[in-house]
Amino acid sequence: MFNLRKKAAILSMTAVLAATAASSLTAQASDAAQGDTYQLSIVYNNDIHGRVDRLPQFKTLIDQAREECDNLLVLNGGDIFLRGEFQEQQGIPEMELLNAMGYDAWVLGNNDFRVPPKGGSIVQGNEQLQNLIGLAEFPTLCANVTMNNTGEYIDNADPYTIKEVGGLKVGIIGVTSLKPQDRDWKEVSDKTFESGEITVGKIIEEVKPQTDINIVLSHTGLAVDTKIANVEGISAVIGADDHYIITSPVYYPGDEGFKSTPILQGGGEQDQYLGRLDLTYIYDEGTWTLDDFNGYLYDLEGVEGNSEIQNLIDTYRAEASEDAA
Repeated sequence: MFNLRKKAAILSMTAVLAATAASSLTAQASDAAQGDTYQLSIVYNNDIHGRVDRLPQFKTLIDQAREECDNLLVLNGGDIFLRGEFQEQQGIPEMELLNAMGYDAWVLGNNDFRVPPKGGSIVQGNEQLQNLIGLAEFPTLCANVTMNNTGEYIDNADPYTIKEVGGLKVGIIGVTSLKPQDRDWKEVSDKTFESGEITVGKIIEEVKPQTDINIVLSHTGLAVDTKIANVEGISAVIGADDHYIITSPVYYPGDEGFKSTPILQGGGEQDQYLGRLDLTYIYDEGTWTLDDFNGYLYDLEGVEGNSEIQNLIDTYRAEASEDAA
């Protein structure tokens, strides 16, 4: 188990301040002293399944978090469109909404491989994936799926991404469910899926030398997430797939206040939520070690939806109504 613990003068001054800030951020990582602390906040949601009515409220809360938090990641756990009102457009409206909301990364969910409504060919499946990946303005992650003919990852998807957040390098590894393979979906018959904890256990050795902190963005379900949480070097698992409404982090308690790697999930489909995880790290013997955490699901009662996101949804619905007429 991972151990917790405005003209020329203004422009010139802006450049100086930017350079100074950049230097300070770098120093935070390279010149950290024993006992220094760092806080990373993660806002996440998962399993939208084309149910977009809560996204305007999510955008409002994400914007508030950006104002409140110095170090913030915004992540999506996959399954963005299938069974939703726009599913025939194969995720395009939903991805455009995620772009407008400003995510940092997402992981492919099992249903993002599925050609609506009930399946399609290998060619159709790959075209759908590439359209989604190409449209995304942030990294698409999927480390545990490879192509049978080459052994390489899905074209244009990344096994992980590294984001510099507040001077530290945060590795985000993405893994997805085995369901497409287990259910013999034709779309994925040119691919091999490996269980998420196996993949994470192998790839962490590649990622750790490049990073200060590592988390997993998982669409594998809670049963596998608990195994991923045991991989040395992983300090949080942001989960999806089961549609479990986990109101506070799942972890293994221990003696003397010890708490293991937190796992979170924010419901899904009809009961989807926006979640928040605040992680506190301490610099201990040359390593940033998770020292404490707090997580919760946002209360949406009384939250006013963002008008830009609502207008986009209204436009998609009007277009869909015209097409159906």
